[in-house]
Amino acid sequence: MIPAEAEAVGRDCVTATYLGCEWRVPLDVDTWPLPLIRRCVITTKDRKTVVDHVAVAMALEVLLGEQWRGFTDVARRRRDLAPGANALAAAAGIAASAERSPIGEHFDQAFGGLPRLLAVLDTWPLAVESDLDRFWNIDYRDRWRFDKRGRRRLTLRRIYARISHLPADSALAIAMGRRSPMELLTMDVFEAVSGQAHPARPLSPEQSAQRHKAAEAKRKAIADYEKRREARGVAAGLANARENAKRGEISAEER
Repeated sequence: MIPAEAEAVGRDCVTATYLGCEWRVPLDVDTWPLPLIRRCVITTKDRKTVVDHVAVAMALEVLLGEQWRGFTDVARRRRDLAPGANALAAAAGIAASAERSPIGEHFDQAFGGLPRLLAVLDTWPLAVESDLDRFWNIDYRDRWRFDKRGRRRLTLRRIYARISHLPADSALAIAMGRRSPMELLTMDVFEAVSGQAHPARPLSPEQSAQRHKAAEAKRKAIADYEKRREARGVAAGLANARENAKRGEISAEER
């Protein structure tokens, strides 16, 4: 049963299959340990994506509850944790995206698209609220409202499905730096007239990777230069200290 159907018929849980076993988790993702899941995927200063396996293990233990011991019996290696978390997220309807970052890494490495979704909701909540209302007449506040049977009126899965397919002129797309078709057309005209690439033209993944590589090379060159300059300064200081010491010895002998 797909997650949308499970929501429609009022299921409380969904079942994920991983390493030949079945694991049951709540269908309402808002009941998952979200603060821990937010910590599972980290973006470093050099724009690399790193999985915090300790946070993944802690989140899985809370989420699986009594099933955790059985999970660790089959998922014995650290590298088994993130794929297991991805399987649970996929069962709840928030699967990992196939998209990659400019440096070739998968955007979603643990708990599917959930850490990325939470980051978007934390960073651009007003844009999300505006787009849900504008394009689908959905009240974002319903995420914290329940019907008479205690079911959440707006689930994270539904939010994820809708903001994953927003048009280029949506508030969220603009806030995230994407370009509308009209802006792209204007860039095409500029480039046809000037014969140069428009400075605001979105880069392809290959171009972004090249720019990232060039920036890393520049950063490394500057760091190497600073190390050499510091080393020269230390060497010059030692030479001066030795010269001063010699002068002091000569003065002492003359006295």
